[in-house]
Amino acid sequence: MVIKMSKEFEFFVRTDLSKYKGLYVAIVEDKVVASGENAKVVWEEAKRKFPDKTPTLAKIPKEEALILVI
Repeated sequence: MVIKMSKEFEFFVRTDLSKYKGLYVAIVEDKVVASGENAKVVWEEAKRKFPDKTPTLAKIPKEEALILVI
């Protein structure tokens, strides 16, 4: 079985996002378009910048985390 990752998820797992530790990030395609401590504010900022896209929202852990793709 082949699982295809979204462009946003692939960016999330392959990119060094350590400068966003402890923050929420909104990702559109292959870039972080908004970040901050409040998920709703980050989402709204991303939607304002890219109204025709659906951003991927993630919280960057403060410490290392293992992400498994099954």
